[in-house]
Amino acid sequence: MLEKEIKTERLTIKSPQIDDGVELTELINDKSVIKWLSDIPFPYTLRHAEEFIERSQEKALKNESYNFMIFQNNKMLGGIGLTEFTNQSCELGYWLGRKYWRNGFATEAVTSILDFGFVQLNLKEVFASYKIGNEGSKRVLMKCGFQFHREKQEFDSVLLKEETLIEMIKINEGEDRS
Repeated sequence: MLEKEIKTERLTIKSPQIDDGVELTELINDKSVIKWLSDIPFPYTLRHAEEFIERSQEKALKNESYNFMIFQNNKMLGGIGLTEFTNQSCELGYWLGRKYWRNGFATEAVTSILDFGFVQLNLKEVFASYKIGNEGSKRVLMKCGFQFHREKQEFDSVLLKEETLIEMIKINEGEDRS
């Protein structure tokens, strides 16, 4: 059985619940946060949050994706998830509210979600991307052992323009690659 809650030294990472909608809306509805994310509407409304939570719950039940909210002392800090599964690989995404940047929370959350993916989901590799200019996300991925994979282009629905992303890869160190 898969964990529904992951505990780290400082964080609790758990599946989103409908009661998290208001806090999620308040935290993510910040253009300085959303500009680094993919396919997030702005302004972000309570309806967006509720739809995300319901969709996340449905997909987790079908083992199609796993979205979690990041908490410290019952206060939401951000979100993290594993999506787009194919052949024992998937995409990692994460974000933190602006006031929680530069405290090591993202690195701690990414480390724990990688353990979840590699151990519980038996993944062989995880991909993650960051937009050019997002040095914080780049540092998090490098600290967590990700390596450069490729550059790619993506249309940004907030900025309404093509953005260059750097896609990184983390290979399961427990895998025998020979």
